[in-house]
Amino acid sequence: MNKKSGWGIAGMGVMGTSLSRNFAQKGIQLALYNRRVKGLEEDVALKKKNLFSELQTAEVFEELIGFVSALEAPRKILLMLPAGKPTDQFLAQLVPLLSKGDIIMDGGNTHYQETEKRSKTLQEKGILFLGIGVSGGEEGALNGPSLMVGGDPEAYEIVKNDLFQIAAQNKTNKPCCAFFGTGGAGHFVKMVHNGIEYAEMQLLAEVYALIRSNTSHDDIQNTLIQWNKTKSKGYLLEITAALLHHKEGQLPFIDLIQDQASSKGTGAWATATGTTLGYSNSLMASALHARYISSFKKARVAFSNEFNEEHTPLESTLIQLKKSYDLSRWINHHQGFEMLAIAAKEYNWNLDLSQVASVWSEGCIIKSDLMELCASLFKNESSLLYSKEFKLLLMEGKAAWKNTLKSAIESEISIHCIQSAWSYFTALKTDKSSANIIQAQRDYFGAHGFLKVDSQSDVLQHGPWSKKESSRQDQQGDSQCL
Repeated sequence: MNKKSGWGIAGMGVMGTSLSRNFAQKGIQLALYNRRVKGLEEDVALKKKNLFSELQTAEVFEELIGFVSALEAPRKILLMLPAGKPTDQFLAQLVPLLSKGDIIMDGGNTHYQETEKRSKTLQEKGILFLGIGVSGGEEGALNGPSLMVGGDPEAYEIVKNDLFQIAAQNKTNKPCCAFFGTGGAGHFVKMVHNGIEYAEMQLLAEVYALIRSNTSHDDIQNTLIQWNKTKSKGYLLEITAALLHHKEGQLPFIDLIQDQASSKGTGAWATATGTTLGYSNSLMASALHARYISSFKKARVAFSNEFNEEHTPLESTLIQLKKSYDLSRWINHHQGFEMLAIAAKEYNWNLDLSQVASVWSEGCIIKSDLMELCASLFKNESSLLYSKEFKLLLMEGKAAWKNTLKSAIESEISIHCIQSAWSYFTALKTDKSSANIIQAQRDYFGAHGFLKVDSQSDVLQHGPWSKKESSRQDQQGDSQCL
């Protein structure tokens, strides 16, 4: 009788294949499954086995009964499937074949609330469930991804040593894998990771837009290469410089790509979740909206023909722009970690922000020197903005930040995230805001009430206009809540 496999992986797409190869390289015996769709998906797992030498000992299946039977107890099954209905449909077929104590792990980009529901449903059936956020793309999955785990703590204890083997290792030789809480905690952390990623990408796009207005293509690439030798070093900065190297003939290849950005939903999830939590994750939202605006190509061309005119040449220097970029990135990271802290209280997750940053410091798309610094700072700080490092960065770069904003406005260059970072920072340091006007307006038209500056309790009061409006309100009934 053949020895049964330690892990089963379902879904042999790019990520499933790369993770399978990673597991196999670590000596873990695998059973691989991919559905059979005539004329579309046939012998997929077998073809991958034949293509990659490290998968030669893996067993391959196109039917679930044999796949499940090939696994040792408790069965450990990692799903690398499209999120949503495809995963639901697969689970409906898989779960009846399993036994109590078996473990299902969802490694897809699943919304954390879906993971919460699946966790509860499977718990009732005696099946242990983990939602695992996987970052690093195809290369990371093969050579060491960042793994963000949530769900059943008992299941994590069973699989963690294997996950540690395939995960990236940070500079302190710790695996970039951690358990962040029950239910959807792991997928929530991955969602915030992607929100930070959206803004990091947009910031680099804005840097490119600002530099290209008065700099040659080759000089832009050289500038980013030099930046990546400083404390600004990061994976996204590195690959942005690398992709600018490519040309088709004498033409930069980047100029052959349509300027319409796509998205797969995680940025929208992160933005919407910030709203749900009542938190201003404004850079994530600005990055998402920048992608949305880019999709209106015909309208942008039409408006360009209608409204464009001679612009003031950009006056911000590369040194000033780099300081603006560094400060904007700091605000972006601050917002991401603040969102995690708020969610941890809301959902009763034991999130260690230093540990999150450590998991994000290698193997993932947002790995950077700044992320390594965050892992260190959160050991003693509750907020990145109170750190002496940020205060020093602000002291040295605030004037440059303002000049970049001024130059971009005068040159009519759109900078969604750099401007959003500045607006957030200035709003956060405003001790007396104009929100009292909002409260007065709400009370005037809707009798929603407010707290006075000398209030000794949480009892809401109404303004002197309330008597004047009371008869109208009685006639109209309840007003809309705004």
